[in-house]
Amino acid sequence: MKKVAIYMRLSKEDEYIRDESNSISNQRAFLRKHIRSIPELKKLDVIEFKDDGYTGKNMNRPGMQELLDMVKAQKIECIVVKDISRFSRDHLETGKYLEQIFPFMGVRFIAVNDNYDSKDFAGGIGEIDVAFKGILYDFYSEDLSQKVKSSIAARKAKGNYTASVATYGYKKDPEKKGHLIVDEEAAEIVKRIYREYLDGKAIYKIAQGLNDDGIVAPSIHLKRKIGNGYIRHNATLLWTTVCVRRMLCNQTYLGHVVYHKYEQESVGGNDKKVLDPAEWKIVKNMHEPLVSQKDFDKAQKRLQSNRKVKKVYPKHCLSGMVECGICGHNMRHANSGRPKYECAFTYFNINHKHQRNSIIDTEIEAAVLTALQKEMDLKAESGKICAERKELQRGKADEAQRRLKDMERSLDQLYEDQRESFESYKAGMTEKDTFLQQKQVYEQMEERLKDKIRQQKEAVERLEDEADAMPDGFSADQDEIQADQLTREMTEAFVEKVIVWPGQKLEIRWKTKK
Repeated sequence: MKKVAIYMRLSKEDEYIRDESNSISNQRAFLRKHIRSIPELKKLDVIEFKDDGYTGKNMNRPGMQELLDMVKAQKIECIVVKDISRFSRDHLETGKYLEQIFPFMGVRFIAVNDNYDSKDFAGGIGEIDVAFKGILYDFYSEDLSQKVKSSIAARKAKGNYTASVATYGYKKDPEKKGHLIVDEEAAEIVKRIYREYLDGKAIYKIAQGLNDDGIVAPSIHLKRKIGNGYIRHNATLLWTTVCVRRMLCNQTYLGHVVYHKYEQESVGGNDKKVLDPAEWKIVKNMHEPLVSQKDFDKAQKRLQSNRKVKKVYPKHCLSGMVECGICGHNMRHANSGRPKYECAFTYFNINHKHQRNSIIDTEIEAAVLTALQKEMDLKAESGKICAERKELQRGKADEAQRRLKDMERSLDQLYEDQRESFESYKAGMTEKDTFLQQKQVYEQMEERLKDKIRQQKEAVERLEDEADAMPDGFSADQDEIQADQLTREMTEAFVEKVIVWPGQKLEIRWKTKK
């Protein structure tokens, strides 16, 4: 039986507004009350999805991804949100889901405060109104995002700790916002790491020792402190050399607040660029230190002296895609000796609970390549792959062109609103001051919308050029699949995951063509 899904979202922008009606609990009560008012929905089961502390500028949110997975599985009949901005603040993304994906999947979409119910619209004025509101939300989000960033930057400059979770070894002070206090249990582990390292112990030996002594990794420790929602699917569940090394370099343990270590690559995206340490900003002596400056400097000196010029190996074609079938941990690619993949769990846990699980990289390459060739042979004609790719690219160009037309229609609507405002003023129905205020707002919106249209035209031209440049028939792809060597390009295109079991038994999961 299909269900009604309610989606709720809070972000840092909501902290800036401080509107109690936006809280998760209030959104929940509001949406459930609305569902009870609709006869065909109130008899269906209701399932909740929420994201707390996530921006609406992209769809990469845990709750949202879980909701979309259920939509793909055809388990959702209707989605109900407080308003469209809760679902997404990206008007292009919103339009794609409301006008294409949800209608195709047979999913009804309701935005209560926007008086939008997809059941009542089928390509009419309602969709234009949604597109126009999406643009307004986009403008609003960008402006508000800048205000939030400025507010957070000011707090950081004062030495306030603004990260969502405290650095391992500390916890957030419940009585003073932005201040860290010592987490005694974890602090002892941090001190142990520094003590053992300064006594000459190797980093990988420190990690092994912590695992052997049953000391839980930082991610597990935070899960116990904060709750089940903290750990991501790719979180490190063991102490590793990377984890220990980061702690040995972390100036937070000196009592300092360090920020501006990264810069976001694009607005609304998750990609970040690591800055040079000389560009970092440090506010000293803001909380109790766990390590003395003398010991910290000794640790840095040893780290520098132990740093060897390592041979740089190219990224292996299956790196990051190989998983241990016994415990589910990622398998590390070891280049020393005979290159192979081995389970990280057994590497960092000497007293491991399962047998060693490894496979020579050339053997897993050969097995995946053979399986990939068979997978491709099952397709009707190899030329269809290129044709499908070109069709997909052309579809992207057509979608961008359609969104451009929506923007242009929104601009026409804006001109019509301006005309009506002027007519109202001429007829004496609107005061002069009110008219002038409206005129200023319309002019600002017109300027921004024209800029968005310009950017969208550039995107349309780029996508059309890329589609025209793609071959009509099969080109190099056929040679790659029939080649005698697996490449990174091939695995990224077709392989989702390779699960390795003892005895070199493999399970290959292919990427589903979207």
